[in-house]
Amino acid sequence: MESSNKWYEKVPVQKEGENAMSEAMLALLGFATIIIVIALLLRNVTVPALAFVSVSTVTGAILVATGTFTIEEMGEFVTAGVSGVHGTAALFIFSVLFFGIMTDVGMFDKIINALMKKVGSNVVGVAMMTCIIAMIGHLDGGGASTFLITIPAMLPVYKRLNMRPTTLMLICVSAMGVMNLLPWGGPTMRAATVLGIEPNALWKQIIPMQVVGIFIALGTAFIWGNIEKKRGAGTSSAEKIEYGGIEDEAVTDDEKNELARPKLFVFNVIVTLVVIVNLVLAKVPSYYIFMVGCAVALFVNYPGAKNAG
Repeated sequence: MESSNKWYEKVPVQKEGENAMSEAMLALLGFATIIIVIALLLRNVTVPALAFVSVSTVTGAILVATGTFTIEEMGEFVTAGVSGVHGTAALFIFSVLFFGIMTDVGMFDKIINALMKKVGSNVVGVAMMTCIIAMIGHLDGGGASTFLITIPAMLPVYKRLNMRPTTLMLICVSAMGVMNLLPWGGPTMRAATVLGIEPNALWKQIIPMQVVGIFIALGTAFIWGNIEKKRGAGTSSAEKIEYGGIEDEAVTDDEKNELARPKLFVFNVIVTLVVIVNLVLAKVPSYYIFMVGCAVALFVNYPGAKNAG
């Protein structure tokens, strides 16, 4: 990113004796803005977007009223700030949209169904599979969607096998922490924005660390699976475990769901793999890769303007 896109490099140096806010007061006003935004969010007074926009607007009005900056300069700051994060915003929007499409067409459901049928009542296997399912569920970078995919499927299994729900949560968040390093994950996007580089460029540098983290998360699941087994968790081999909402009934529900596309499963897996591979190899903006992926997925899975909408 060019330096001209950094709003803080556009701040004019105040001349001595100017009737403007001092640097100390300017810093205090900045801290006050941050504190007020955090307080509003913690108290659930409003949604994040409204809190950031409204409080920042009030701060800007104070700066203009005190003569620190002109309204034209404030407009330049807004323009520079938005232009500095538009790539990150586009990446977030289209990555969530892409994986949302893949969730709607039932791709992840089929993968989870196939994996869980292999596990049975093996306590260690259930723990390991929890980690894998959480990683798959967190591909969209959203914590809420990960819990909505993992918890309903695995909690009944944990109860049936007498495994502690706290172990389920521990394994789940361990997997989420590692997957948060994806370029559309919150931490990577924020770090890339501060550094002024593409999130995808930053991610390529930390891929080895993420791979190690995946093995550590799987190792954590293996260890806690054995801990649960030593506690007496499990069931006799004669008993059959019925997984909550992920057996054949789930497939039937998918077929009834007008958004599901079970016959296009292989195609959707290929599209997802192509997108991920291009994120690593292609020398184009990562958000453009997701744009193309969304266009292809929508065109094939939901042909026609009515279905795509």
